[in-house]
This record gives sequence, structure tokens and C-alpha cells, in this order.
Amino acid sequence: MSNLMRAVRAVLWSFIGLGGRRADADRRTAQVGLLPLVGVALVTVLLLIAGLLALAHFAAGT
Repeated sequence: MSNLMRAVRAVLWSFIGLGGRRADADRRTAQVGLLPLVGVALVTVLLLIAGLLALAHFAAGT
């Protein structure tokens, strides 16, 4: 599995809170590295916010 996919998987698991044991989370972080995790997390949060804004805009009908 590529490093990017490992980072995406680790971030998504942490967002929904099903990361498993602490040792598993530490192992995933060590495999990927801290900087890619932070980058993927920022992009994911920005996409989530953009999606929510688009949904609100669509729901308001403007």
C-alpha cells in the first residue's frame, strides 16, 4: 500500500474514532510519518468544510 493511502486511511480512521488500540495508532503514525498525516488531515478537513458549505448553499436554494 502506498504511503499516501496509508496516511488517508489513518486520518479517516481517526476522524470516525475507530482507530483500534493505541499501539496500532502509533504503528500507523510511525509507518507514514507526521508531516504527511498533517497534510492529509488538513486537506480532508478543507474538503469536509467545502462540502458542508455547498450543502448549505444547495439547501438554502440560493
